[in-house]
Amino acid sequence: MIIAVCDDNEKERHECSNKIESMLKDEHTNIDIRLYSNGKQMLFEFDSDENMPDILFLDILMPDMSGIEVANRLRTRGFDGEIIFLTQSENYWKPAFDVHAYHYIVKNDCTEEKFHAILNDAVKTVLEKNEDCILFSSCGETLSIRLRDIYYFEVRGRIIVVFYTGGSFEFYSSLSKLEEQLSNRNFIRIHRSYLVSVSYIAKAFYNSVILKNNTKLPVGRAYKNIVSKMFEKGAAK
Repeated sequence: MIIAVCDDNEKERHECSNKIESMLKDEHTNIDIRLYSNGKQMLFEFDSDENMPDILFLDILMPDMSGIEVANRLRTRGFDGEIIFLTQSENYWKPAFDVHAYHYIVKNDCTEEKFHAILNDAVKTVLEKNEDCILFSSCGETLSIRLRDIYYFEVRGRIIVVFYTGGSFEFYSSLSKLEEQLSNRNFIRIHRSYLVSVSYIAKAFYNSVILKNNTKLPVGRAYKNIVSKMFEKGAAK
């Protein structure tokens, strides 16, 4: 599990890191703590999904680029890790909510017990996400993919192609079977040829959707009402 701490205050950055390490060392969780002094440096290093953290402790008031702006850019890239904001003020809870922050910690007003509880809850959430995988097999090869990493499925004749953060994989199945299997897993059928993860839809229009990785997919006539109801604002165009 990768945990990142981004704070321009060196003392507070290391204090946060030490707390995390101390609190998790006896809980059998393998962690890799990475420290960043500013958002620009961190965004540059998060150039691939392999480098993305599972949990990010992010200071809000930083020079050059605020934590809110950093979080917005990460979410635009499709980052779905847990963001815990660190700040000296309570005045930023609303923009923190807008970027789906997991929690909001006011510095110097958070007890050790509360910090530990927030950290433990975030770790538990990550572990539960990582356990939610699906197996695909084809030509003697079996691949396990986390549901959180899947963008969409596309049917090509008798072959299904799953597109995920690590690439794509082809296997034999039917989209109807997958739709039934993933009916309660936040996937939506938008076309006879496409089954899409709702969490990766950035914009929805009358006859198409745009994913967070900028992939544009068509919306079939029979599925327009379903998409419109789920994404009313985007579908109004």
